[in-house]
Amino acid sequence: MPKNLTATEINIGDTLPELRVTMTAQKIISAAAATRDWQPIHHDHEIAIKSGLRGIILNAPSQAGWISKYITDWAGPKAQIQRLAFKMKDSLCPGDEMVINGEVNNKEEIAGSTFQITVNAAISAGEKIKTSATVQFFIPKQ
Repeated sequence: MPKNLTATEINIGDTLPELRVTMTAQKIISAAAATRDWQPIHHDHEIAIKSGLRGIILNAPSQAGWISKYITDWAGPKAQIQRLAFKMKDSLCPGDEMVINGEVNNKEEIAGSTFQITVNAAISAGEKIKTSATVQFFIPKQ
């Protein structure tokens, strides 16, 4: 059964459960195709290596999708993402175990029955943070 959190159940400092996904070539290539990103570094291993990368890499729109999924899987279908800002610091390649973590760092009432929640999130692989993100979303009070 999907979660359906309300603002009364969310507090500053809450830690979101982590999401772990092993990146495969199929996931990375499928994501690039779904976002119509035909840059060879997202589907051609040889070109990615010649470009100085460890292998093909997960593209930016796909990372935005994973972060959005992470938030809405936790908060539920009533969460309406308003802003997603992220900075990619390093690449995610096949074989990497992508780990997404987050923490609520702000909760603000914006209308009598709606709150804006801010979550700081990070995508890591191994010991290294690959992407940092800030997500703001609206959610009903009850």
